[in-house]
Amino acid sequence: MKNKFLFVFLAVSASQAAVNLGVSLGDSIKPVTHVATGSLYGLTESLPSNIERDVAPLKPNVFLSPARSGNGRQQPIGGAFLVAPRVESIGAKIQIRLADVLPGWPYKFQNMDHWKNEVKSVINDKLKSNNKNFDGYEIWNEPNDTWKSNIDFNSGLWKQTYDLIRQMDPGAKIIGPSYSFYHASQMEAFIKYCAQNNCLPDVVSWHQWGSGGFVGAVETYRALEKKYNVTPRPLSINEYSSTEHSEEGCPGLSVPFIAKFERHGVESAMISWWFVPLPGRLGSLLTKDNERGGGWWLYKWYGDMSGYMAKVTPPNDKSDGVDGFAALDKKKGFASIVLGGNTKGDVNVNISGIPAEFGSQVNVSVEYVVWENKDKAVPSTTTVSNKDYDVSGGKITVPVNITNTKYGYRVYITPIIPQAPYKDTAMEIPGKVEVENYDVGGSGKAYLDLDDDNKGGEYREDAVDIVKAGDGYAVGYTQEGEWLEYTVKVAEKEDYAVSVRYATSSENTGMKLYVDGKVALDNVAFPQGADWETYSTVDAGKVSLSAGEHVLKLEIVGNYVNIDWLNFESEKTIAIGKPTLHAVPHEASYDVFDMQGRLVAKLKAFGSESLRSKITATVKRPGTYIAKPQTGGKMLRISVK
Repeated sequence: MKNKFLFVFLAVSASQAAVNLGVSLGDSIKPVTHVATGSLYGLTESLPSNIERDVAPLKPNVFLSPARSGNGRQQPIGGAFLVAPRVESIGAKIQIRLADVLPGWPYKFQNMDHWKNEVKSVINDKLKSNNKNFDGYEIWNEPNDTWKSNIDFNSGLWKQTYDLIRQMDPGAKIIGPSYSFYHASQMEAFIKYCAQNNCLPDVVSWHQWGSGGFVGAVETYRALEKKYNVTPRPLSINEYSSTEHSEEGCPGLSVPFIAKFERHGVESAMISWWFVPLPGRLGSLLTKDNERGGGWWLYKWYGDMSGYMAKVTPPNDKSDGVDGFAALDKKKGFASIVLGGNTKGDVNVNISGIPAEFGSQVNVSVEYVVWENKDKAVPSTTTVSNKDYDVSGGKITVPVNITNTKYGYRVYITPIIPQAPYKDTAMEIPGKVEVENYDVGGSGKAYLDLDDDNKGGEYREDAVDIVKAGDGYAVGYTQEGEWLEYTVKVAEKEDYAVSVRYATSSENTGMKLYVDGKVALDNVAFPQGADWETYSTVDAGKVSLSAGEHVLKLEIVGNYVNIDWLNFESEKTIAIGKPTLHAVPHEASYDVFDMQGRLVAKLKAFGSESLRSKITATVKRPGTYIAKPQTGGKMLRISVK
């Protein structure tokens, strides 16, 4: 009896023991390419409706789309040539599913002549297309289930189609055989035939249901390559999901898939499409109502990764239990580790190889994303903890408690860098504050940018978007709520006139300015300009500053305005006169805007008093207005009482 009790006690203790997930940030396994961010039929002509908002943040790699759509085709919407233009600008590629030129399921194949004519038409359209974001041709889909012709698949359909593509589009990537699962005997027959008949696919593909069996399938396939003397091929798992269809896009169950795909040579992978009435939902990352689900946030964490993928060692690579994938970007100064899987309880994330330049202490944020079902919208992720860790020998251990196997978790590591002036020198006031010279200290301290890339690619290597502006630089691609901070040194206490040089073609843009956390200029409006290359200067108002060091915060209002500089001019150097007016030496034409950036008048005026009088007579309501000379030059801030 005592022995039985002891056995039960030990079993319970073992089940509660923490498991270990190893992360070696110093071991790069490959550059970040976001291999698993695509989906089957995840795009249509109109969905997702907002590509920049809901698709671009995921950094999608490859989508699988029907070669043709519409009447008489397998899919009614979402044809490859219709969706490719929607995502080319964000770097996503389209894999063309040739079999979908046919109707029905299984496909209603007629004969080889009909098939070849259809394939020729698709190839010709690809060659003529203005879009260059095509990944390659998938010749057939799930031949182990859908090939019903008396013609042999390997020597008939595959070989003849392969030769046709090589003849017409010789540089194109050919993908196959795309079995509905890893069918060992059929895969061996296929590889053997293709090796002997010079028709091996450039990328080998199959579909994967459940992550636990994937590594074994890869090992079996790689053994075939050795057996038949085949040069190792990249893999495309061009449909993947849980064995339970209802769990498509589930964060916790997606993590082991992504981790193993990154670890084992997968070039592209696409989430499945089990819910036929709902294409265009990114593999259920968006709900049926096109809202962001829990899966969207997990793939957003994935999309935020840059630099290189680091080595992660799970407790059991051949299971669907806890696993993870990680990236390190030394330039941007972060490491990101995403974990999850069919394991509930405590996980010790043992992290080694933390770069020396991160210092002896790092900040670690742990957060999770919930998931109830594929159609439950999730507004955001939830932070569990945010604390500083002492680094010893490049190592730390971060405990994570997985409370639900459907949830995904992220460990985000950043160096602790004190906020300080850029190049260690505070900018002086009076004088010009170049907006690209924001403080060092990183995201959340010196700036907030809503994406993780410098979209302009200029000047500095962090997430702030910097573009060229004449002979210098400006901050661009701005979005509402982003901000930057600047340490400045003020020469003496007084009022300073602030002017801003900007360029925008957007309506309703502007800025707020804070001094030491308090609003100094609220909702400075920028009148709409011609484009984002033509810069204008606007009077922003006055700020009172005391002598000494201060921190300025520039906050963006509206979207997409480029800001070059802010100039602070001492009132002592400004000619005496009406404080909100500038001398107008000759008749000039003006566009007049209110402080929301709306055009309210077009008029001519000679002199400052004439300008004030005409604005007052035209707008007929008190307020502050911006007069923009139509021939260029400095804009004027006019008060109407």
